[in-house]
Amino acid sequence: MIAGAKPAVDADKAADVPLSKEEALEMRGHLRFLKEHRKVLALKVNAAEDLLLNGVREPTHRGVCQHLLDKVERSRVEAVAQRLEPAARVRLLEGVLGFAPDVAYVLLYLESLRDAAREEATPALSAALKRIDFAAISAAQMRRVLDLIVELYDARDRPQLMFSLLQSATFRAAFDDSAAALPAPLAEVVLPLRAVHAVVLRGKKNPFDAASLARGVAMLLQGRAKVLRAQSASTRSRLFDAGIDLCTERECAPGLLGLVDGFEPGERSTSEAMLRLAGWLLARGLEPDAKKLLARLSKEHPGFKLPQRWLTALEGPRIGGAGLAAAPGRGRDFWQEGMLLARQLPVWVSVGKPDAAPRFANAAALAESIAVPGVARVLESGTTRDGAPYWITPRLGRGGNELLGKQELAASDVSALCAEAVRILSSLADAGVRLPDARFRRFSVDPSGRLWLRDLLDAERATPEDARTAHLELARQFCSDAYDRVKGTLSDDPSSAETFAALVRLVEGGG
Repeated sequence: MIAGAKPAVDADKAADVPLSKEEALEMRGHLRFLKEHRKVLALKVNAAEDLLLNGVREPTHRGVCQHLLDKVERSRVEAVAQRLEPAARVRLLEGVLGFAPDVAYVLLYLESLRDAAREEATPALSAALKRIDFAAISAAQMRRVLDLIVELYDARDRPQLMFSLLQSATFRAAFDDSAAALPAPLAEVVLPLRAVHAVVLRGKKNPFDAASLARGVAMLLQGRAKVLRAQSASTRSRLFDAGIDLCTERECAPGLLGLVDGFEPGERSTSEAMLRLAGWLLARGLEPDAKKLLARLSKEHPGFKLPQRWLTALEGPRIGGAGLAAAPGRGRDFWQEGMLLARQLPVWVSVGKPDAAPRFANAAALAESIAVPGVARVLESGTTRDGAPYWITPRLGRGGNELLGKQELAASDVSALCAEAVRILSSLADAGVRLPDARFRRFSVDPSGRLWLRDLLDAERATPEDARTAHLELARQFCSDAYDRVKGTLSDDPSSAETFAALVRLVEGGG
């Protein structure tokens, strides 16, 4: 047996072992190769094998096919290879490696690549390396394989080849015994790829640090598309997940796009992966790629509404980093729905007239300086090209004026909202901030029913004592107006409450 080759399957024992659909498909490729090179390889076949080579008989059983493949003699391959021009020699050896992945052929193949194009050679070599029994080869042969990889392949292709090697248990054992002798250009990629091997290929916990895993994933994603497509479905899926979670480089985008293209179409998991990738692309400013992916997702899954909403934001007007669903309006009572594209976050955008720029800037600075429960964060603020000021906050449910104005809430719901409004106004006063009013438009109500203050426009710094006095009156008015909207009743007039605590007890007991 040739050193490094795995034992051939005994034809007699395997004659009745049927080939799977995938194995039969692969075997047809091998048979086409043998038919093309039948004369140069001097194959002597029987009648049944002749039918296989000519496609008259389908490959169905492993033993019969293996017996035919075993008729390819190493001495004949080496002799023929020496007579062929470089490109033809590489094609011959690629075909042989497909069914005879022994180290002698690998070395001959690598030597042949010196004079031929190597870009398309990586997948064939990767497949062969995964199947070699490194426990049966000499240290000199292993060293020669590794040296040739360094000599013939650049930094882009080495990770794929090393990843293929690491998929071999015999290579991992041989490597662990002689890691110090590994060529430096390969040593620097082995640790990250060992992490990838554990997590992506085997689905295990990362035995190394997160940074090593991230480097290894990025190495693979920035490699050749053919190599990625050659991995198993489960490996491609785990590599995709790791890439989305760990990779920050824009250069990983082609690899991720190639992986998602190979997922099963129509599956829910595929549509979810496409949406995750669209979000990843948007986070890195790759909007054209994200737009194409979202358009495809909307077409293939018309019932999936979120991709269309993202597309609307991408194609709509822009205010800062937000895409809007419609042309922006201006005015202090105006809140425009949109999406903060880089974070795929639903937001409200408030836009003012140019002369309101100082007021918007003051409100944004004030919001960023405090940490009060129930006060929405300012995600972004600034001015447009024409000088219009804006600020962006998370879109938390619906506007308070929209809910209360349409009388959509029951009195019991209003009771809870009033209690939260009182607490927000009390906390804001304690932080030394005074609002000019507490109109419903300043607030929003999230899907869980929680009240948020979304607007600090025209708020001012004040002493906590002055702010508490002003806000207690605002809280009384808020509660009175809210109950009037839903025609609810309270056990007592809110104006009778002399403290925030008393007002909370009043509204929580009424309705």
